[in-house]
Amino acid sequence: MSPVSPLTPLTAAVCSIITAMVVHDPWVSAGFLLLAVVLTCAGGRRQRRALVAGLVLSAPAFLSYALIYVPFGDVEVARFLIPVTSDGAWIAWDLGLRFAAMTCAGLVLGSFVDADALMRRLQLSVPAPLVYMVGTVVRLLPMAQQRWRTIRQVQASRGVDVDTWRSRGATVLPLVVGLIDDASQRARPLQRTGIGEPGPRTLLMPVADSTLQQACRWLMVVAAVVVIVGGVFL
Repeated sequence: MSPVSPLTPLTAAVCSIITAMVVHDPWVSAGFLLLAVVLTCAGGRRQRRALVAGLVLSAPAFLSYALIYVPFGDVEVARFLIPVTSDGAWIAWDLGLRFAAMTCAGLVLGSFVDADALMRRLQLSVPAPLVYMVGTVVRLLPMAQQRWRTIRQVQASRGVDVDTWRSRGATVLPLVVGLIDDASQRARPLQRTGIGEPGPRTLLMPVADSTLQQACRWLMVVAAVVVIVGGVFL
């Protein structure tokens, strides 16, 4: 079995977000949310963190939709400081469920993307400086987390209490300086590799991309386009 191309889960994530947004059906939204849960159970730590992040991001959306729609419907069923309407609650639930489905499905499917493999794959079709900029942004958080842990370990080895807010604030300056130094250290080797030079690129370690995966991606794109056209004209 060939490895999964990074473009496959990325395409699935984009198409799932578009489909859930355009269809706007509670059953479809529930299906995508269930898909995110199933993939999380079949995945690992990255998928669990992605699902939790999606649910956390969805909570304020549910609250805002409730405040906007629940008090201002036509069928009032209760009153607790503010009126509670059944039709307004249903609209809030429908919109919140769609937002949760889009967020969770997109994040969980996107968590299967190997960032390094994606950057290597994009080098064949996207200008190298742009690929480097995108890759740097993608890798910035992991690099910052690793340097943060290193700084705290160094402080702890010197007897500094690393659990206080003052010590945490003291790590910000060395963290920023370290990230800038890392960027400057990478600049010279990149110039030697000719990253800014035009022309085709070759990969030392090509990214596997089978014909079956390419066909699946095209099918997902076609299905998303059909959904968009159907949502606009039907």
